[in-house]
Amino acid sequence: MDPCPAPDLTIVLLGNSGVGKSASGNTILGQGNVFESRQAFEPVTTQISEKSGRVFGKQITVIDTPGIFGSEEDIKTHFQVLFQSSRPCLFLVVVEINRFTAEQENAVKATIGVIGDQRLKKSFLLFTKGNGFNSKSLDEFINRQPDGPLAQLAARFAGRHLFDNINGDQEQVRNLLLLFDNINGDSSRHPKQGAPPLKVRRIVLLGLPGDGKSASANTILGSKQFKSSSSFEAVTTESDSKTAKLGGHELTVVDTPGFTKKVLSPRKLYEEIVKAIVKASPGPHAFIIVVKLGRISEANIILFKMLPEVFGKDALKYTVVIFTHGDTLEGQTIKGRIEEEKCIRDLVSLCGNRYCLFDNTKRGNRQQVRNLLDILDTMDTANSGQYYTPEMFYDVHKVYHNWQKFIEWFEQMLKKIDEYFRSNPCEVKLLSGLQ
Repeated sequence: MDPCPAPDLTIVLLGNSGVGKSASGNTILGQGNVFESRQAFEPVTTQISEKSGRVFGKQITVIDTPGIFGSEEDIKTHFQVLFQSSRPCLFLVVVEINRFTAEQENAVKATIGVIGDQRLKKSFLLFTKGNGFNSKSLDEFINRQPDGPLAQLAARFAGRHLFDNINGDQEQVRNLLLLFDNINGDSSRHPKQGAPPLKVRRIVLLGLPGDGKSASANTILGSKQFKSSSSFEAVTTESDSKTAKLGGHELTVVDTPGFTKKVLSPRKLYEEIVKAIVKASPGPHAFIIVVKLGRISEANIILFKMLPEVFGKDALKYTVVIFTHGDTLEGQTIKGRIEEEKCIRDLVSLCGNRYCLFDNTKRGNRQQVRNLLDILDTMDTANSGQYYTPEMFYDVHKVYHNWQKFIEWFEQMLKKIDEYFRSNPCEVKLLSGLQ
């Protein structure tokens, strides 16, 4: 292991084969499949491997290990230097949260034998398969049998935590790091002297119902903050905002109702658009147009025509496209898909060729979010640090001397979108089937 540059924290994953060590490493780093992880009869991880990345502003190194049985001496030898070093280290002994079998008990005991009793103060039990967890709390689950082997072993560790590696929610990673900080003191919670300030970014998500605005907002934030659905039926009925610190950024995400008149009146929808601008005060750095990947529909074309009229042509300097349902590409590149469809090419061109691909079924894949942050940073530089302001929005609407005529136009455009989906029920069914 190369100790230089030293990470802010090294996390070592230990335990039996098949309990989710590699999947937990992927969840922590938020990078999809950096460690090979799959269901198999034979062990997938056969050697010690190490990967690094920035997680909530910290440089984290994650070390994955083979199953503990038969690997004790190799693991102990490999980590001699780490055992003696003073760099912050967290040992995660991974256990499936189901029936605590004799094999699981022996695996935990073997792992303790490798790391030593003195390092249990730097060790947590990490329970996986949290997606199927039904107890009120993790402590309640552990202490169902206070004199049982699980409760007795858990009491020897500094902490315990639960992961759902299917969902990959980054909030569980944040909580793990906070738990470690709380147990081991304050020093790692505070930024180092001279650390660069966070880049402030405010973004507003726009699009049709069911194209994935709320799901994309949750992916960006790394946790479920907004209610989402894949159907054309509107879930978001009012603009709302959430803020999180991630990847060196303080990011405010504003979710908005979909462009339809099925739930909100045109006037009310317009008011929610105004509210979105206010919630991004003093103004959004980016408008994110969310588009479902696939053959573009007439409804999308109508929406594209509406946006410059509602926000002004200058707003295009601050616009990025997120294509959702990235899991449907099936080996094709997003660039290839864009080249196939003229309407998408035109939209991307209007937005300065700024676009990225999201698969919201894999919220734990943080690389797709890092790609978006890179685009936002590049766009901010091109715009000399300027952002879209409420004054720009109001200036656009000054040209509409007749307010009633604007609302009538707005209503007609929304009506066309709704009529398209009424006359194309198969499209609505397709939307409901994708995530």
